[in-house]
Amino acid sequence: MDLISRLHTSSPLIHCITHPIAINDCANAVLALGARPIMAEHPAEAAQIAALAQSLTVSLGNITDARAESIMAAGRIRPGVIDLVGIACSDFRMKLAKRFIQECHPAVIKGNASEIRAIAGTGFHSQGIDVSPKDAVEKGDESAQLKLALLMKGIADQTGAVVAASGAVDVIVAPGEDTAYFLENGVPSMAQITGTGCMLTCIMGAFMAVTSPLNAAIAGAAALGISGETADCSLGLGTYHMKLLDALSLLSDETLERRMKLHTKTLRVYTDGSTSA
Repeated sequence: MDLISRLHTSSPLIHCITHPIAINDCANAVLALGARPIMAEHPAEAAQIAALAQSLTVSLGNITDARAESIMAAGRIRPGVIDLVGIACSDFRMKLAKRFIQECHPAVIKGNASEIRAIAGTGFHSQGIDVSPKDAVEKGDESAQLKLALLMKGIADQTGAVVAASGAVDVIVAPGEDTAYFLENGVPSMAQITGTGCMLTCIMGAFMAVTSPLNAAIAGAAALGISGETADCSLGLGTYHMKLLDALSLLSDETLERRMKLHTKTLRVYTDGSTSA
């Protein structure tokens, strides 16, 4: 795996349409990996910038009318990563997400477990933009992991997009594949830093400039998770915030491959609609 080296060598332009709460962290995360961020979001230029960039990420966080228009304009130009922030608690965001997926055909659909369940049209427990404890998939709960993966396979096969659910265990499924990928990197402190989910979206987008959407989703989740494990949280969240970016900027391909906590399961969907793993 040489994805970080590829980013530093090629320095691709990553178009990130995100929100002001996380925009600085997202830009610095992309820079830390060796890529170049551009955070253009005006509707008059979004399509042109998307055409110039090597990858696109869009977020529904803190959404505005202008950003909603820009997301659609850019997405029609370049398949990218969509982050389903808040669709479990906002009808407006849900409608925008469905429209984006239908019209723009994203390469990666990302959200937490509540958001993934919401976009699938199944039962979910809304809790603002955070995952509900009732929907969360925890380490060691193989049954919950597999149930979520099977749900995600349906979304992936229907949309043609890689589907990534972030959490204590990151679950990733690709369209047309029977394999589900489970990543267990990361620490609880990461959830206490504003913007880490948005950073993950943009990190996945950066990797997508140099590899496939599936590999980008896996590498992105592992890269941020490993950085979260490496960063020192003993001095408080402010220092941890800074150390997280330090760790990401110092991450190597060798460390990424060696410390990635990845396992897979084969999913089976039978002709009668039943499933197993």
